[in-house]
Amino acid sequence: SELMNVRVRNYHLDGYGHVNNARYLEFLEEARWTFFEEHGFLSEIDGLMLVVVRTDIRYRRAAVEGDILRFEGRLKELTSRHIILTQNIVLPSGKNAVEAESTLMVVSAESGRSISIPEPLFTLLKQYSEA
Repeated sequence: SELMNVRVRNYHLDGYGHVNNARYLEFLEEARWTFFEEHGFLSEIDGLMLVVVRTDIRYRRAAVEGDILRFEGRLKELTSRHIILTQNIVLPSGKNAVEAESTLMVVSAESGRSISIPEPLFTLLKQYSEA
C-alpha cells in the first residue's frame, strides 16, 4: 500500500547530486512509522519497542533534487517473534529507486530483551498480512 511521499531536497543529496544512501534509511524509517500509525498498531506497542534487527537494501536508481518519491510497503511475513516488511521507494518514472526488506522484533522497554509479539498486536498484524 502507498504510505507517503517525500520531495527530494538539496540537503538530502551527496556530492554526486544523488540522494545519499544513509538518507534512504531515514526515509524508510519514517515510512515504517507512518505505516504503523495509519494501521493503528502504535496503540498496541505501549511499553514496547519495535527494533530493526536487519535491513537488506538494494539501491536500484538514483533520486535527484526535486523528485517526489512515493513509498510503498507491505507486511511480508509474520512469526511470533519477527515482523518482516518490504518497502519500495518509487521514482516519478514509476521505477524503483530503492527496494528494502526490514526485519523487526518487539523488545520490552522494561527488560531490554526481545519478546514474543503480544497477542493484540499479533492479531492486528495478522489481519493486515492477510489483506
